[in-house]
Amino acid sequence: MNSTGGNGRPGRPARLSRERIAEAALQGDVATLTMRELATRLGVSHSSLYRWVPDRDGVLDLVSEVMVERVLPEDEPDGENWRDWLTRLAWAMHDEFLAVPGYAAHVARPHRHHPQSFGRLRGRAIAAFRAGGADAQQAEQNWTVFGHGVVRWLAAAGSATAEPPFGRYLGTLLRGLLQQDGGQRPYRQAEAADSRSVGDEHLLALTRQLTSESAKARERACETICDWVRSFDRSEVRTLASLLASAAVLEPDADCLESELNALGELSATGLFDAADIAALRRLPRASVRAADVEHLDYLIEEFF
Repeated sequence: MNSTGGNGRPGRPARLSRERIAEAALQGDVATLTMRELATRLGVSHSSLYRWVPDRDGVLDLVSEVMVERVLPEDEPDGENWRDWLTRLAWAMHDEFLAVPGYAAHVARPHRHHPQSFGRLRGRAIAAFRAGGADAQQAEQNWTVFGHGVVRWLAAAGSATAEPPFGRYLGTLLRGLLQQDGGQRPYRQAEAADSRSVGDEHLLALTRQLTSESAKARERACETICDWVRSFDRSEVRTLASLLASAAVLEPDADCLESELNALGELSATGLFDAADIAALRRLPRASVRAADVEHLDYLIEEFF
């Protein structure tokens, strides 16, 4: 790029730069951002902006570069700190993604991720799982579960009045991944007074299915929850209820939404979760629910809010 920013007047400082474009894009809702709106924020013409970025996707690529740079821990994961490293990464994603309206929802939707920025994020996270003892295949699978699970949760929580308990979800997710890799003490201790629990391995499997791209997998997970409803302990019920509520807000499939609401209804009968655990459900518009399924939603809203 020349020093004029394409304005044809040599010697004047550039009005635009990649950094300025990304900074301006981050000042509003990226989900609804248009090139014309961005040009207005920058105080440049529409055509001038196109000399720096080819289209809206190009702008979002710049945003992703900035966001990944913000969330990646400065240190490298190793055999001693890898679990702490992943925890810090997830909380940084939580703080930074939710600070930019629409960004978490944008990342959660199927789209072409910027290969340079998200490839870097993926590579560092996989390195963390490898440092913890996972083989190459396990590390790849763990990244898929970890990355998709965290982003989907954040997308559902992005505009919630009372944010779902991210810390509880993250703890369950990491414990399950640790147990999958072996050599780690199960979260639930043998001396626990309440013997009822499906265990972290089954809970992680349900979490994977509930956050799957496959509608059939999500529906099967809901059916399993209904079948096992009396087998979960309080922590498991609260985790699943929170995830189901968040998933329902984002659910594009009507049949899956019915299953998610039905599973929440079954879990509510246990009395083991409360309103704070399903706060995200308040953002599900009643008008978006099929008439036959409104009863499930109304019951939950009336029961808990």
